[in-house]
Amino acid sequence: MWMRNEAMRRFVSRNRFVRFLTFGVHSAMQMRLLSGHKHPVTLRRLSKARAGTDSLLSSDEAFVLHELAQAQSVYEGDLAEFGVYRGASAELLCMVKAHRTLHLFDTFEGLPDPKGKEGKVFIKGEFCGTLESVKRKLAGYENVAFHPGFFPDSAADLGDERYSFVHLDVDLYEATLAGLAYFYPRMIPGGIILTHDYSIIDGVSQAFAEFLADKPEHVIELPTTQAMIIRSAQPSS
Repeated sequence: MWMRNEAMRRFVSRNRFVRFLTFGVHSAMQMRLLSGHKHPVTLRRLSKARAGTDSLLSSDEAFVLHELAQAQSVYEGDLAEFGVYRGASAELLCMVKAHRTLHLFDTFEGLPDPKGKEGKVFIKGEFCGTLESVKRKLAGYENVAFHPGFFPDSAADLGDERYSFVHLDVDLYEATLAGLAYFYPRMIPGGIILTHDYSIIDGVSQAFAEFLADKPEHVIELPTTQAMIIRSAQPSS
């Protein structure tokens, strides 16, 4: 499986030149293919979100995020992203959320200290996007709420918000599990939780498997590294 090997994933993620030659070129090829059959407005949005910043979503993954969030924005409920990095995916959400509020959760200081075997792949402070840089990226968009700090403590100021769409991109097992535990009971029926890295980071898939073990929902794995769940209307056991 692509980048399942820990040493290879670590080498690629920490070497900008190698990442450009692999992930960057691959994403550019995807964008070229998308341009042959996707709507020009969507393509412009994908390009604008990536401009001037670094993104860890491939073009295909950004397209999936755009389409799902746009479809969900017609329903009652806010949108949220846990794991903002440098704001590229957050800007895509801003472009499609209409009048809905977008809640952005991140330490804005990079990853917390990885535990156990995750420390062999990730390092503390990796994938850092500062709060100031993300705010500059999203300047001009309305109804964007920033929640800096460690999650779920960073959500302590929120009330009874409900969500139609949530994007998780946090890499680590405990963070993914915390995101699921917080957002799952706050999703509207039919609400979607989309995660990045499901098929290439063991901690992410493990968190979903454990959390959903006693729930009626099932993971829908996508052709990208992403996966999603659709919140059921029936109560969990």
